[in-house]
Amino acid sequence: MNYTVCRSFEWLYPDVYEYKTASDRAVFSACAGGFAAFQIFLTGIYGESITVSCDGAELYEEIAIPVEANAGLERESEHFPERKAPFEVYDCLKPYGGEIRSVRGVAAVYVALKVPCGVKELSGTVEIRDGAETVFVPYHITVKGSLPKETLKIVMGLNLHNIKKYHGVQSREEYLELETKYLSMLRRQHQNRLYVNAPFPDINGDEEPVYDEFDRYVEKALSMGFNAFHLGGVGFRRSWDSHEILVMGMDSREKQARAFLKRHLSALRNHLKEKGWLEGDMFTIGIADEPNEYNAETYKELARFVREIIPEIKLYDAVSAAPIDGALDIWIPRSDEYENNREIFEKRRKAGGEIWQYVCLFPRDGYINRFMDIPLLSTRYIYWGNYLYDLDGYLHWTVNDYQSDCDPFKISCPAHLNADKLSILPPGDDKLIYPGEREPWMSIRLENQRESAEEYEMLKLIARKDKSAADSLCRRGLRKFNEAQYDPCEFARLLEDLYSEYERV
Repeated sequence: MNYTVCRSFEWLYPDVYEYKTASDRAVFSACAGGFAAFQIFLTGIYGESITVSCDGAELYEEIAIPVEANAGLERESEHFPERKAPFEVYDCLKPYGGEIRSVRGVAAVYVALKVPCGVKELSGTVEIRDGAETVFVPYHITVKGSLPKETLKIVMGLNLHNIKKYHGVQSREEYLELETKYLSMLRRQHQNRLYVNAPFPDINGDEEPVYDEFDRYVEKALSMGFNAFHLGGVGFRRSWDSHEILVMGMDSREKQARAFLKRHLSALRNHLKEKGWLEGDMFTIGIADEPNEYNAETYKELARFVREIIPEIKLYDAVSAAPIDGALDIWIPRSDEYENNREIFEKRRKAGGEIWQYVCLFPRDGYINRFMDIPLLSTRYIYWGNYLYDLDGYLHWTVNDYQSDCDPFKISCPAHLNADKLSILPPGDDKLIYPGEREPWMSIRLENQRESAEEYEMLKLIARKDKSAADSLCRRGLRKFNEAQYDPCEFARLLEDLYSEYERV
């Protein structure tokens, strides 16, 4: 049995045996209170399984996921794609359950060492056994400072229906246990905000909304460390080239639609006030996702109407550079839209708005994103982009919106319908979490977003003392959303310099 240690930010494949960060041991820096993570690639395994042990570590079996197409990639360039489909890549992390199965004599292990506070270094071995021999994989972690405090605002969609559906939930108790596990997984990667839908009143006005489940979910999330909630958009586009925005199937400008919205938002405002949740920025509300030049005037009119009814709550949306100045408080442009229209969004910032970033199935060609056919470092750089452009937050539409009854372990590029537009999603866009056996399973991309969030906070703290040093470190990795350093060995050296600079803060 042979092994290779690789860093957490380099993709592993079941049919590739050589890697740029390959070593016979794990040696790098980490923060106290966080994790020191690395991968072990194993070949020449005797038999069908191995066992693994390591004191103080979370251990995971890496599951290879097929990528059937380089969907959405129109222009190829270096690293885009990192590999042409079809292929399999180790993306899914299954918690170690006593053995790890090998496939054709190959397996991969993800090791996440919890770094205790009060120590300067952490050394030991990972013991791996197959039916014929035992190997000991050494590690030495240098501890430089403590995990920074969260400040970045992060929200990604959690599909609660899919928790029930893909786990075959049979009881309320089973669902609530799974819900807790999913929320805990999001908190692990420093997500601190959630999408939440307030109950709608009866459209005919015969019944008032019941807030029991809404309150339960919000209170549970608050107890787990989430601190803010994004209410879904009050409307939605009819089509991408329509002037209309629909509210419960009605044109938002119609009298009946306005009456319904007023009743709904007034009831919501009163409930939040009674709960003490109306103060501050605990709740924000969307108008209609991704407005464009066709529905811009309708959008602004609807935003004014919502603001009149519930003025205490800030308005947000994922947006383009469409002419909707003054409509929102929190502007969330797609990363390429921000970069290509910085003057527009910086003007909105100067007017008092917050500026975030989002990605979805776009941007694709050459841009950092979280797809499975581009460098894993591309995912790692996502929150470095927030530092680079001083963006307050990050939004993504989903972590588990598996499409069209597709098996997420077998299909990575499902079809997705948005209004009247059907797209084939790039690999992995609909998932960062897999529906495992009685529990959610992380992806290695989710883990890289965790580490990215921590590195963002390190850069911010360094910048308080020496902004030029923080800027220089950032630009050694990410210079623009579509211009990054993709050599994992260079990134490893950059990380060591980042930790050394952070230790001096």
